[in-house]
Amino acid sequence: MKKLHATQHRLNTAGLWHQINRQTTGFILAILFSCLFAVPIASAQGVPEVTPEMTEAADAGDAYSAYIISYHLLSQGGEENIRNSIPFLKTAYDGYSSAGGDNERYAGAALKMLGDAYSQLSNYASALENYRTADKIFERFMHLDGVALDRAITLQALGLAMIDLSRYEDSLPYFDAARALMIISDGEDSTYLGDTYLNEGIAFEGMKRYTRSIESYNEAMLHYSKAYGPESAPVAYAINNIGWVFRRIENFKEAENWTLKALPLIDKHEGSFSDNAGKVRINLGIIYYQMDRIDEAIRWTMRAMPYISANKLTTYDDQRWAFDTLSRAMRAKGDIDKAITFGKLAVNAQQAIRNQNADLGDAGTKELRSEWSRLYEHLASLLIEQGRISEAQAVLNMEKEQEVFNFLRRDASASIANTTAILTNSELTEEDRLRQLSEFPIDSAQTLFALTQKLEADTADDADIEQIFVLQEALEASNATFEAQVEAFLESVEPTQTEALSAQFDKIESYQALLDGKTEKAAILQIAAIDDKAHLFLTLPSLNLHEEVSVNKTELAQLVFDTLQLIEQRSPDAPTKLKALYDVLFAPVRDALDKSDVEVVMLNLNGFLRYVPFAALFDGEEYLVQNFAFSLYTTTIPTQFSEGARERGKTAGFGVTAAHPGFSPLPGVRHELETIFGNANAEGVLQGPTALDGSFDEKSLKLALLKKPAILHIASHFNLKPGQENDSFLLLGDGSHLKLSEIRKQRALSFKGIDLVTLSACQTALGGGDGSEIEGFGAAAQANGAAAVMASLWPVADDATPILMHDFYQAMIGQGLSKAAALRIAQISMLTGDQASQVTANLERGVAGRQKKSSAETPQATFAHPYFWSPFVLMGNWL
Repeated sequence: MKKLHATQHRLNTAGLWHQINRQTTGFILAILFSCLFAVPIASAQGVPEVTPEMTEAADAGDAYSAYIISYHLLSQGGEENIRNSIPFLKTAYDGYSSAGGDNERYAGAALKMLGDAYSQLSNYASALENYRTADKIFERFMHLDGVALDRAITLQALGLAMIDLSRYEDSLPYFDAARALMIISDGEDSTYLGDTYLNEGIAFEGMKRYTRSIESYNEAMLHYSKAYGPESAPVAYAINNIGWVFRRIENFKEAENWTLKALPLIDKHEGSFSDNAGKVRINLGIIYYQMDRIDEAIRWTMRAMPYISANKLTTYDDQRWAFDTLSRAMRAKGDIDKAITFGKLAVNAQQAIRNQNADLGDAGTKELRSEWSRLYEHLASLLIEQGRISEAQAVLNMEKEQEVFNFLRRDASASIANTTAILTNSELTEEDRLRQLSEFPIDSAQTLFALTQKLEADTADDADIEQIFVLQEALEASNATFEAQVEAFLESVEPTQTEALSAQFDKIESYQALLDGKTEKAAILQIAAIDDKAHLFLTLPSLNLHEEVSVNKTELAQLVFDTLQLIEQRSPDAPTKLKALYDVLFAPVRDALDKSDVEVVMLNLNGFLRYVPFAALFDGEEYLVQNFAFSLYTTTIPTQFSEGARERGKTAGFGVTAAHPGFSPLPGVRHELETIFGNANAEGVLQGPTALDGSFDEKSLKLALLKKPAILHIASHFNLKPGQENDSFLLLGDGSHLKLSEIRKQRALSFKGIDLVTLSACQTALGGGDGSEIEGFGAAAQANGAAAVMASLWPVADDATPILMHDFYQAMIGQGLSKAAALRIAQISMLTGDQASQVTANLERGVAGRQKKSSAETPQATFAHPYFWSPFVLMGNWL
């Protein structure tokens, strides 16, 4: 819940003003919860006005002038003023800390105010540092008048910073110590005592000690009523907070009554467009959501948007609650697109707070991350329901510990703290509309004010709300039409689903023609997940089969997601999930494939099924790669199946080893290229030219493409932003970005004539959030002329990739095998620990992959886990 903070200003004995925050920010563990803060309640009477001479003096290093200017900036509030106050406060601190004598106490006052500024910007790590240093300074001057109170308020600020980090129990000693000092300084009737009880109540609330929390809030209310009057703003803070406790114990009617009682008092003292007025409205939105009054929840939450939009950098906590409430409310109304966009905005607010406090490390932010993990889980569940697997993975990986995230990028040193949930182009369009609200001062935005007045009067219709905060539909369109043999199947599908699946299914006659004349026996397996069934269509040279499996589409998407998570975590439980996927996606046609002696299975998949590593599906005894080779076949990209050149010298390799903005170095890439292409001391399996780092730029790549190498190998970072082809790019060695949109449009970047493009970069096989192949880098290269592309489903491992690539090229070039067979041999070699040549010999004898012992239960090699050998998939011409 959102709680109010009262900012007071007090004149010290030396005539120096400084800001004292009574900031009651609290975070609650409930599924939906919003906290409340307050604005200044004391006037700035007696504080000198800022003059040009004072500004000039402050710029020259005058501590007093800098202090007064920063006071006024913080009093005015707002992001810009808060940020502008920081350099002045640092000037004040520097001046007073070197002044010597009793004036040095004011260095502590400057640091206290500096901590307040950082706290308002959600940088609690810096706030804690400044508060602690200020406390040490005040401790040295306790013999001076007023310093005991200064120190008490600083200790209270330390406690509030702990609350901001969800460290509720750690905050209590600070409030106790602050209260003791206030009584020593001002006596039992100190006007500041109410603050300690209010903040203590927040801490007890966070600890789920609700009875104790209400006792503290009532004590605060007594002190506030005596000090400021029974209808003062601080009394309203306590009333609001009591209402939130009732929400916590699910007494929603009482929660509504108490919160509605606080609202008019806040509006009276601080205005309906103030920070705290917005927080009370967020609280009401949450309460009404939990009372299943969804439209009211949306309307009340929307009323907080003007202040949030105008103060984005100081309202991250508000944003978490408001956007989370709107996301859940939109989900309840069935508008999943809006629910996803709001969910992303909530996660991004939490990520901003984590980024601001990265210096505290995992231990310092453990409670903060734990309390707010629900934001990531909620958004991931929405994305999974829509089959947007890669986005769901990215969201949950942001929430996880650093060591888990290390598995999700090729460079394990990357940080998660500054990542965000990527908004698609359509979602960004709507976020921009929200951002436009901040371009107009709240007190002068006539149009915005008129619409808000309509909301206040409950006369706004849906169009009015959309005008304030419209979210554009975010689902990506699927491909063309269903045909021929599957017409009966299409009759059971809704018209929109019929159109969405159309491009996946070609005429059976054309499918069978694809299978003729291949050097290895092949079959085409098409799979579609529709509502409560998965449909498997198997095309053999002389036989067509259709199998139906009862499985809910959402549950299947969740199974795919869970499986990928376990693989990327290198979990020993991965085979269990891979067996479950095998039972649904492959077991129904396994017997027909075995009886037909099929060696290569061409997969025609739709949506999230494109993320499934079929080679790693587990039948209970073996992985499928031990019996079949796989390739992806896409009807939207015409493919000519013919064997390309197998010339060692007609190749080229590119790689990135150096660090670039946003990307960590990839030292393993040099070893990878040397393993494949050789070096001064050893000959490689490929013998074409290579280019690393600065020599790998767009020009050198274009020159290589003009020479049309048979094989092009690229090892680098790939930055995938689903739905944003202009922002999805391959990192080149000189630090420049090769965008997907450029590959599609530039003739100079044509891959025509290239038999194989290998993209040894993380997630180059992935495309749009729902698995749509048209946006993936691999498919973009294929669509732009490459006969075949080998790309990855997840970030690859530096230590395993060179081995797999060497064995793959050796089997393809040295032994003259098809790409599909070569990839299979390299994967089996890594799985079993056998030399690739031995694997080939075993395959020729019909031995490899036929052993009866469980490959999953008795791994035979360092890289036996599917994480290492199954990320790479072959797309297009597998010959």
